[in-house]
Amino acid sequence: MFTKAIKSILFFSPVMVCTISFGQIKDKDNAKVVSDSIKLDTIIPVKEKLEFIVEHSSEDEIHNRKKRMTYLLRKARVVYGDMTIDADYIELNWDTGDVYAEGKRDSIGNIIEKTKFTQGQQEILQDAFKVNFKTKVGIAYNIRMTQDEGIIIADKAKRVNDSVMLLKRADFTTDTYFKEGKDTRPDYFMRASEGKMIDKKGKKTLITGPIQFWVYDVPTPLALPFGYIPAMGEKRAAGILMPRPGERSNLGFFIEDLGFYVPFGDNFDLKLSGDIYTKGSWAARAESTYRKRYKYNGQVSANVENRLTGIKGLTEGTNAFSKQSLFGVMWSHTQDSKANPYLLFNANVNFSSSKYYRESVRNQYINTGQVFTNNVNSSINLTKNFENAPLTAQLSMSHSQNYNTGDINIAFPRLNLNMSRIFPFAKKNTPKEGLLQNLGLTYAMQAGNEVKTNDNDIFTDKMWKEQMRMGANHKIGLQTGITLANYFPLTLSSDYNEVWGDNKLVRNYNSVNNKIEDTYLKGFNAYRTFNFNASVSTNIYGTFINQNKEANILGIQHVITPSIGYSYTPNFQSENWGYYSFYKNMNQEEIWYSQYENMLYGVSIPGLTNSLNFSLSNNLEIKVKDSSDPKGFKKVKIFEYLRLSSAYNFSAEEFKLSPISVNGMTSLFDRKVNVQFAATVNPYKIQRYIDASGQERSEYIDKLGDFKVSNVTLGTGYTFDNSTFGGKTFDAKNYRKRGTVRDENFYYDNDNYAHFAIPWSLTTNVSYTYSKGTARKGIGTGSLAMNGKISPTPYWAITANATYDFIDNEITYVRFGFERDLRSFTLSFGWTPMGTYKSYDFFIGIKASILSDLKYNDRSRLNY
Repeated sequence: MFTKAIKSILFFSPVMVCTISFGQIKDKDNAKVVSDSIKLDTIIPVKEKLEFIVEHSSEDEIHNRKKRMTYLLRKARVVYGDMTIDADYIELNWDTGDVYAEGKRDSIGNIIEKTKFTQGQQEILQDAFKVNFKTKVGIAYNIRMTQDEGIIIADKAKRVNDSVMLLKRADFTTDTYFKEGKDTRPDYFMRASEGKMIDKKGKKTLITGPIQFWVYDVPTPLALPFGYIPAMGEKRAAGILMPRPGERSNLGFFIEDLGFYVPFGDNFDLKLSGDIYTKGSWAARAESTYRKRYKYNGQVSANVENRLTGIKGLTEGTNAFSKQSLFGVMWSHTQDSKANPYLLFNANVNFSSSKYYRESVRNQYINTGQVFTNNVNSSINLTKNFENAPLTAQLSMSHSQNYNTGDINIAFPRLNLNMSRIFPFAKKNTPKEGLLQNLGLTYAMQAGNEVKTNDNDIFTDKMWKEQMRMGANHKIGLQTGITLANYFPLTLSSDYNEVWGDNKLVRNYNSVNNKIEDTYLKGFNAYRTFNFNASVSTNIYGTFINQNKEANILGIQHVITPSIGYSYTPNFQSENWGYYSFYKNMNQEEIWYSQYENMLYGVSIPGLTNSLNFSLSNNLEIKVKDSSDPKGFKKVKIFEYLRLSSAYNFSAEEFKLSPISVNGMTSLFDRKVNVQFAATVNPYKIQRYIDASGQERSEYIDKLGDFKVSNVTLGTGYTFDNSTFGGKTFDAKNYRKRGTVRDENFYYDNDNYAHFAIPWSLTTNVSYTYSKGTARKGIGTGSLAMNGKISPTPYWAITANATYDFIDNEITYVRFGFERDLRSFTLSFGWTPMGTYKSYDFFIGIKASILSDLKYNDRSRLNY
């Protein structure tokens, strides 16, 4: 009971704290204004001269020279300086400068059309008011004043001067329906008996006395002795961020999101917030948004957390003590495409501890789905395009991180220089002919630093001194081609690679401790490789046209694209090139190794390649009869593509024939569903034997014959919605009447029944993989993921997400979501009923940003 009471007190208190304002709507009976009572509030005349000429107009006017008064009747308007008054009746006193205005009344004396007072950008509606042009002091009754997202209603307002206005029994609401005049009653408001509005250079600050929260004209116990909202009229204003209190068994009582918001000019802001838990855990966050129109925009945030759970001293069990330090840095920057087409800068950074998303103190990432993140990547790129040269330069940084293994790869400033293809021997403005004129030249260079590290070594001396590598890679490409016999395009190409690095590997066998020891020699090192490639391809068309025009199949077209190529690479692993060295093991055998395998761009140095590459692509399409089509037929693709490829290496000592790769795609249901598939077929036989431990072993042997499938992947998906099954389309033109206020999305038939197009969607994705290799029995994994959404009414949205593993026959993930638009409020509820991250979250709050801190947010907490 004590805990619940604390929660209630802490929740209700921020409702009315420093960021709320006030207002209220008058009942019709209380809205009547008696002219005599208005005139009792007099304004003390001051003998001053008018600063401006008084301009006025009306349908009729009366002048009383004896009393020195002017009476304007019907559609009256008075303009004085920057002040404008529009009313049904206006009185002007020539001597005192007093102006009295009154709205239009009906036959029984009720105000049916308010007066309007305008000064600058401020517009105020009221039943009647009195103002003095000389002193700017005035009194108004039953005023209606719009302020940004909200509106203020007051029984009485006294204008002290241009900067100060006193309010009596005032209400404030952000209800858009009431603000726009669609409804006469707001769904909520906040009422204050007295208040003051201070206007300094267009920045309005509102201060009130005791203030209370009302919902649908019902007072609530939510109240505070004062209310304060700074800088009304500004889009952004500095202020305190309202915290959210609560309690969690393994962290204790807490206050979350306590902080401060500060805008800096029109282009930049800063939000500082944090969480405090009574058992020692804490979190701190800094977030900023920046924007410069037509230039760039971005967001940056940094989070640091210290998570303490369990009982100190306990090392086992559910209450075992654990301490974790977590961090996360996110930054996104986008440059406007029109800012500078020749110099582009973009960034997308997501760098954090490997357990940040899964074990954050607040565990807020369950609701966003980021708790299931396994890999993240970051990149920062500065790209320079040269206007009159075929060159592009890019300076970049990148990062990749695996949350399961903890491995981190960071590429520090990296320079890429690329030259697009040029034809040095081609004549300008003439077609290229022959191998020489078609010879194209490309160049690419990469240079940079890279670190492969982990959570434990990040930013330590070990990372900087031992794990850092630097290097460069140069690549020159040559390509040319001609067409043989008009049907066989021949392509010839050659690539030259040169790799630079800062270390060279020396490997030795230590006979004392029976270990292999690696030593890296620092200094400039380089190696070079090159290759030669040739390929030729063509298209073979097969067409069948059915002479029977009444047949269901009118024609078939089969396109076969065979391709054959040859690749040659010298044996750079031979001793003559000097790229490989050797050490002698305990048996005095020579073990060869690459001296450059640890260089940054030191990919494995190729051995002799003398291979024939071949592939066969297919496209199969049929023409079928279709009476519903205006043409009388439709084309159906049996295969969008079906491709087979492999290679035969003449120089390989064994396994000369590479595994055969098969991949393709087809479409079903009039191309509404795409099915993609891939498989690998190994042509070699499998030998099975029993090892010394009695275990069965399997391996491929260099004998062709089995051609068994070693792995298969399959994937497809589809989205069902209102139009999937040919249901009747909702057409608003079939209905004469439409609802109002909150029913504007409903259409009514002649019997006054409401109709609404209920939108729904269901997205399904199926994936399946099968892997066998040399094992007797393969391993298959498969899942069915479904995401559904339906809106039974215009203001309800129900979502459901589920993943089903049909191999293990179990549901691995389920989440339900409910959202409700409550006019001025938003309500949402999310529930994950099963699994590791079983939880719920509930939120209700006001939509308007000016009162965004007026909310209640509750989430369940996991005790992992």
